[in-house]
Amino acid sequence: MKKPTFILAAALCASLVSAESAIKQFNDLGYGTISGRLQTLSMYRDYDNGANAHSTTLGLQLNYLSPELEGWTIGAAYNGAGVLDSMDYDTSPNPGETLLGNGRVNVLNEGYLNYNMAALGLTNTTATAGRRINNGEVFRADNYRQKARSINAIQIESKDIENVRLAGGHAFRLSNWLGSDTHPVMSSWKFEDFGDVFNTPYDTDGVTWAEGFYTGIENLEVALFDAIAYDVANLLGARAKYALSEETAILAYYRNERDIGRAASRKSNAFGLSAQQKVGAITLEGGYFGVHGGSLRFQEITTGINHALGASMMIYSSQFNGGADTLYLKAVTTLEQTKTTLYGLYNFTWHDTGKAILRHGQELNLVVKQPIPKLDNLTATLKVGIGYRDGIGNTPATSDTLATDARLFLTYTF
Repeated sequence: MKKPTFILAAALCASLVSAESAIKQFNDLGYGTISGRLQTLSMYRDYDNGANAHSTTLGLQLNYLSPELEGWTIGAAYNGAGVLDSMDYDTSPNPGETLLGNGRVNVLNEGYLNYNMAALGLTNTTATAGRRINNGEVFRADNYRQKARSINAIQIESKDIENVRLAGGHAFRLSNWLGSDTHPVMSSWKFEDFGDVFNTPYDTDGVTWAEGFYTGIENLEVALFDAIAYDVANLLGARAKYALSEETAILAYYRNERDIGRAASRKSNAFGLSAQQKVGAITLEGGYFGVHGGSLRFQEITTGINHALGASMMIYSSQFNGGADTLYLKAVTTLEQTKTTLYGLYNFTWHDTGKAILRHGQELNLVVKQPIPKLDNLTATLKVGIGYRDGIGNTPATSDTLATDARLFLTYTF
């Protein structure tokens, strides 16, 4: 760890402890609510092809929400992160980014004006303009580094119809969760044009989307969604969950993408069918997810995807590529006595070898999240992943490879 950043980190921690009482005093005044998070993230990756890296960052998130005035509220959230140490600290102008995406962050991640339409007779309908985290069917928050994914948009959400949630709007730009502003494929933490998000050689006019969620039929949940990424693709999708009993449910997914505007010709269909089973305190989910045709545009490294496979730490098996078929199993439980959360996700993906440089791949992710006893609001989270690819050929890019990924989060919320 570099001495100047260590001193800065220690000073920030000490000042935060003393500032917490001041934050509480401010919140009690009625001028709005301040909250936040202080988090360190240490990462290490090692790939068989000779690529390995480590990085540790210290991130600060500050949130503000104003009181409501005649239906209007203002919200804001700042995210900043600095690199305490990294393998390339003294050799790179952007330390911590290479291979890890765990580098510097400096962004007003949320800054929005929100209007509650109660005065118009719509007691559960809001309209929002500005930067805001969206966690729905098309866009996902995915807080995997020092910030969540956010969009700059005009959007509306309504729950005034019984058993129905409707939402939609137009997004102009997107800020991804990656701690990098130089990634060759993925968009960065900066708010970028959707041409950069979808890795096109031109700027676009953003994404217009609509989604609906219905629970009016007993034991059934259904979501329908559509998104138009101008000059990129149109997404049409559906998701359903049917409860056979209190312990057993069936999950179904469908996503269709086709090129529009000046985008290159590309069509894809994704299908998923899974089962969810509660066994005591453990919730199991497992099944099939496949992509036919081209690779998905709307998926984890762009807008997010509302599927368990989107939580893969490395996406090492390339499960969102065209011609990929995946079997997966997820398990989640919480130990009641210690409040420890345990999570596991395994997937095996085989590929159409005419479209890929690998025959199959697999990835295992394990997560342990532990609240620290006697230290309120402090948690430690350990994530470990291992992936394997059965490649075609004998070059570093196409041979069989093994990859490991380890992450340690220390998170304090206030």
